[in-house]
This record gives sequence, C-alpha cells and structure tokens, in this order.
Amino acid sequence: MRLVMGLFAAKNAVLVAAQLELGNSATRLFLHMALECWDEDRDSQPARRYFAGRESSAIALGFLAPDNGGEAAQRAVKRAIKELVERGAIKRLRVGGRGETSEYELMLNSARPPVTRRSQEPIPFPLGSQGTTNWSPKRATF
Repeated sequence: MRLVMGLFAAKNAVLVAAQLELGNSATRLFLHMALECWDEDRDSQPARRYFAGRESSAIALGFLAPDNGGEAAQRAVKRAIKELVERGAIKRLRVGGRGETSEYELMLNSARPPVTRRSQEPIPFPLGSQGTTNWSPKRATF
C-alpha cells in the first residue's frame, strides 16, 4: 500500500472548514496543514500532524520571503492558528521554542475511502440531430 501525503486530509479539510465556518486565512492555513501531513501513520510519525515553522505557515497565507519572517506575517499566522484551535479544527500538541517548532494534530478524517467498483455503463450525453453532442469545449485565453 502506498502512503499518501495529505490528499485525503486536504479533501476533508475543505469540508471541515466550511462546517466550522472558518475565515479565509484560517481556511487557507488549515488546507496547507492538511497537504503537509501524512494521511496515515508512517514509521514513527503519526498521521495528521503538522509541525512546520511559522515561516512556512506564513507562506501559506501569502507572505513570500523575506516577508514571511516579518512581524505582520507572524501576527497573521498567530491569528489563524488561534482561530483553528478555538474552533476545534486543530489541537496543539507541543508549543514551539528553543529550536523546536509547534506541533498540531488536525482534527479531521484522513483515512483512504473504501474502493468501490463503478458501473461499466457509458455516461449518457445528450445527442444533437446529427448524432453529435451540442457541447464544445471552451478554449482558455490568458
């Protein structure tokens, strides 16, 4: 079985953020945390653990280097973390300091969903008068 990093946690983070009515910054950081954690236990590292530093968390909130180490970035991370803890999206396991980062547990399901067989029936598309679909893809313009 292949271990997956954050895929199922991230999918559920979107749902949990909506259910908890998280603000934009907290939602953005929560999704980043979910993408950075393991979905399942891996060797000595438990699933759903986030322990990146504030600078990494600040990047998730849109602060690029060198600003991600500044006071404004640190305040933004602190506010988002506070909201996530207060709403129950994450649980603080370790307070950072003296060369160690804080560690958080994401309070969501990250288990791989069971595999189900899909029907072999073709997907029905509405047909036009000539036996073709009336749908045509739009081309992206940049």
